[in-house]
Amino acid sequence: MDPQTEKKLIRQIVRQVHPDLFGAYPYERSKNSDALKVLNVYADSLSQGQRPEAATVTFFVRRGEAADSLSQVSAELPSYGSLGPLFFAFGLITQEELRQGAGACSGQGKDDRDLAAWLRETVGEAVRTADQHDSLKRVIREIRLDLEQRFKLAGIQVGGEFAISTAEQRRQIDALKALESCMAALPEEQAAQFEGLSIRLYHPESRPLGTQGYVDTDGAFNLRTQPIASHVADNGVVHIVAGDPQSLAETLPRLDLGRARLLAKLGSFWLTRSRDLSSVLQQLLGVEAVWCDTRSEDSSQQFVLWVGAVLELRHQFETALQGRRFAFSLLAHSDQNSPMLDFLASSSVLQVRCDCPPDHLLDFLCSSAGLSANEAAAQVAGSREEEEQLLEAVRDALGAKHVIRVCSSYEQDKVLNAARRLLEAAPAIRAAGVDLSGASLAIDDCYELWDSGFISIPHDFNLSDLQPRLLALLGTGAGSNGSSPEPAGAAAAASSSSANGSSSANGSAAAAGAAGGSYARQNGTRTWAAGGCAARPAAGAAVLQPRRSGLRMPQPRASGTLLRLPLAAARQPAAVATLRAL
Repeated sequence: MDPQTEKKLIRQIVRQVHPDLFGAYPYERSKNSDALKVLNVYADSLSQGQRPEAATVTFFVRRGEAADSLSQVSAELPSYGSLGPLFFAFGLITQEELRQGAGACSGQGKDDRDLAAWLRETVGEAVRTADQHDSLKRVIREIRLDLEQRFKLAGIQVGGEFAISTAEQRRQIDALKALESCMAALPEEQAAQFEGLSIRLYHPESRPLGTQGYVDTDGAFNLRTQPIASHVADNGVVHIVAGDPQSLAETLPRLDLGRARLLAKLGSFWLTRSRDLSSVLQQLLGVEAVWCDTRSEDSSQQFVLWVGAVLELRHQFETALQGRRFAFSLLAHSDQNSPMLDFLASSSVLQVRCDCPPDHLLDFLCSSAGLSANEAAAQVAGSREEEEQLLEAVRDALGAKHVIRVCSSYEQDKVLNAARRLLEAAPAIRAAGVDLSGASLAIDDCYELWDSGFISIPHDFNLSDLQPRLLALLGTGAGSNGSSPEPAGAAAAASSSSANGSSSANGSAAAAGAAGGSYARQNGTRTWAAGGCAARPAAGAAVLQPRRSGLRMPQPRASGTLLRLPLAAARQPAAVATLRAL
């Protein structure tokens, strides 16, 4: 298997398990982040020519939108060094290919392409792609908002959480138009039954897989996986597959909208209680934020009951903590396979099970372990602030629209070094005729143009021959490869979690593919979780399952404020190290 094929396979895996794809599933998101870190350590050993320790990685993969549609994929990585078991676990290679040694790692040299030459060849196409992506996002938003207003819907989320290509965006537009046509043709009394409901819309070619139970001819109960059909989910969301108009017109009247309304009311009640209690718990514990798992009614109930048990000991907490503040956030979940308390230093998150006795939590916060966790979280926050300032300086120096990074905290030193080198090279890059206005850069592991218009450059980009290349370009008067069109106006509005858990839409959306993760604003600073690291929302913020249009990309300020966000299409830094090991 050649290195390029292995790169593609790794990216296919990362695009399925990237933590930002699990914004509505905080626990699964953190577990995928942890598994990617294990993979990162394994690959780093290979890249240094060392014999790695055998490791087991387990990822959560989304097969649909229902809570039970999440499944796990595990792989045993051998001590002799091979990614083949990982490729096989995800169905990317056959068992025979695995036996033949597919995925066995060998060294690879870094990409030695010249940065300025790559940018000159790429920037024009990147800006055009980003503008097209923005234009389609605006069309999607306009149709969606029109449907919500005309039929008084609580919200519409179309397609998957992320549309990373223009082809997928066009499918979303087709699905919206099909729904619009069919709902307009419904009798008034039938259309009125959709009022106040949330709709999740899919194009037939983009619908997720779901697991269904059935009884076979022998009377035995079995499970099968197949693309989902239109249905009402347990949380009251109406899932609609918008195929041809005739089949859609037959499907809509058959949906149990009465059940959807009842479930939506129940879900709204528990969601509201979870949001209210998250703020109260945050103030009592003095943590940065409280996040809770609300992907199912049962999870919400467990969280509410657990917070009630904690609040019963309010006096003990107040006496012991005495107003102390912590730099980390708390994530409450209901996974019985996890420890009662588990602090993730790299993401500044304390994971707590909803059956954890309140006195155990208090003991941790008052212990030396709590003090160490607070110091680690404060250090992470400081390093993030330094990185954000440096990347903003790079954006200004290059005149780019956005500059982001898609590396984890383990790669932060390399990211900072790359940013400093870009600052030094910025005058020469601009003097060479590279016009980056309207373009978006991602410090990554390779040179690549994304479907969303972002330009990846490796953190170890080559500058050794930059000066002679620039002199040659200046001597011939060569300019940028193609003009860079102006950024396309206001893009699709998006929803972000605010301090009270509500959704808002404002400003212009960035030209990124689609982003997830936890977005927050703290003291005027916009922060994104990078490489699986949790963001730091404003005080009292609760990360809750979105009721309307899911997690979308937040809006940059009009001045083009830096966005530090890992995109769905991006490679997790684990893959960065892995690719270097191939």
